[in-house]
Amino acid sequence: MTQLLDSIACLVSLKSQDDKLKNALQESISGNVIAWPFRFLSKSFAKLEKAGLAKFGTLMQNLAFIVTALMIFSLWLPVFASDKEILAIISLLSLFLFVGGSILGGSQKRQISAIDAVVVFFFGINVVAAFASRYFEPSLKGLAKLVIYVSSYFLFSAVANTPKRRLILMIAAVAGGLIAAIYGLYQYKIGVAPLATWEDPSVESQATRIYSTLGNPNLLAGYLIPLVSISGSMLIASIDARRWIFSIITAPVCLTLIAATLLTGSRGGFMGIAMALATLFLISSGWCWRKYPKTRPVVISLAIVLPLIAGACVFLVPSMQQRVVSIFAGWQHSSNAFRLHVYESSMHMLKDNWWIGVGTGNQAFRMAYGLYMNSRFDALGTYCVPLEIAVEAGIFALTTFAVFFVALLGRAHSAFYNKTIGWERWLCAGMASALFGIAAMGFVDTVFYRPQVHFIFWLLAGTLVTASIQSSAQKRGDDSNEVGS
Repeated sequence: MTQLLDSIACLVSLKSQDDKLKNALQESISGNVIAWPFRFLSKSFAKLEKAGLAKFGTLMQNLAFIVTALMIFSLWLPVFASDKEILAIISLLSLFLFVGGSILGGSQKRQISAIDAVVVFFFGINVVAAFASRYFEPSLKGLAKLVIYVSSYFLFSAVANTPKRRLILMIAAVAGGLIAAIYGLYQYKIGVAPLATWEDPSVESQATRIYSTLGNPNLLAGYLIPLVSISGSMLIASIDARRWIFSIITAPVCLTLIAATLLTGSRGGFMGIAMALATLFLISSGWCWRKYPKTRPVVISLAIVLPLIAGACVFLVPSMQQRVVSIFAGWQHSSNAFRLHVYESSMHMLKDNWWIGVGTGNQAFRMAYGLYMNSRFDALGTYCVPLEIAVEAGIFALTTFAVFFVALLGRAHSAFYNKTIGWERWLCAGMASALFGIAAMGFVDTVFYRPQVHFIFWLLAGTLVTASIQSSAQKRGDDSNEVGS
């Protein structure tokens, strides 16, 4: 069974295509044409090696990592909730620093993977959708946002080039989320007034829902869910390594993030955190079941006790019980009814524009949505990420994104079970469970497209790809050493 899962993971991760892609890029005319300006500049600056430009290039690359880490840490700041252009500028600045450092002969090199081709292909489909859209100008604005996010994937996978750096980036993300969570807990203590009406008073009583510095409880939940998984994986890693001091630090951090996520009252957040924690538990319990047979009674006990504790928390806290039960209220809950109307209209949009969509970005969506919507149910998006992708850029974009997502999970599986990866296996497990959590919430909400969530998603993608490449390279090196000996 294990070998079957490993084979499936290796297949869907596209790892076998990495070397083929490298060779294809080196031999293809288009690849050489694209790379020619960079090679020309690199050779020109290489002649000035004595001037110390290579060291300056490495310094620029190190600075790119520092700026990136600070950006990830700062996602909780209120200014980024209202002014998204600053994040775009910072991200592009970091990318410019790394690319500029590479041209100057910096020592850090980005590894190419087959997943890069999938990302580029997904972007290409969106370019076609934007230029073919009848809402051309709004689509270009949406395409510009996609350029920022796709370029951030290449940035993250470039700067996260060592296990230590990947850990620092994750710590930066968790630290920023912890600040947001603590402020959210303070809001709960003082009973902060809601910024808008998020509950249906005919079905549930109004309760305090925290939103911290982000101004939206659903956005806060979407931001914290992946960080819960990352902090949880750090806790498991410290326990597995018997680093009890780190366990004492990571345990309250994880619990604080969980508490803040639950107090958002976000039903999509409940689904996301449940999926993320369940995935992390399954991964860790499966590992313990195989490696530590004596812990099997503990694993079985936890598998029974933890769902009971979660159920007790839901049904013993009236406000949480009402929120959870309202998920299944169907049309009787106004928020559910609103989403169902939007889903229905969006499906009609997809039926008429399934080939290349209506155009990239929510502005193009809104202009097209006006032709299909129920007059009482205006919407900024489809409230379902897969449906949003399909409506904006067509069924091929959705298929490509699905391949990308599954490939990331395959990479996470392969890296986790790599014997040479060490403690970083748990970081990969946390990132995989974070992706599941983001996906679960993404089926019922589109806060995925907000920078606080979107940058975290591409950070997870970039670091997972890099960790997978390096673990595979290390394994090949160990195998060759064994053969040589």
